Amino acid sequence: MKKNYIISIEKLHLTAGFSLVLSGILAYFLDGFEMALSWIIFGAMYISMSDIGEDEMSVEKLQHPRHMIRRSFGYVGAVFSIVLALFYLHQLLF
Repeated sequence: MKKNYIISIEKLHLTAGFSLVLSGILAYFLDGFEMALSWIIFGAMYISMSDIGEDEMSVEKLQHPRHMIRRSFGYVGAVFSIVLALFYLHQLLF
């Protein structure tokens, strides 16, 4: 039986990607053009690679340690990219 996750890996990647793009925009005002481009490019790469086809994966692939690692780091990327965006927002506002 397939396990339905509340948050798919695709949504985690999109969250991380858009948060990193936002961080890049905010970083422009704090750290300049070069840092802004770095974050925006990294976020755009996250967004473009967000569809890994988790819905079409077999149960064996979903339970494989490689996918569990991918999913774990998907959460790490999403959470810490939001933290980064909030950090830059805090730096700009306070």
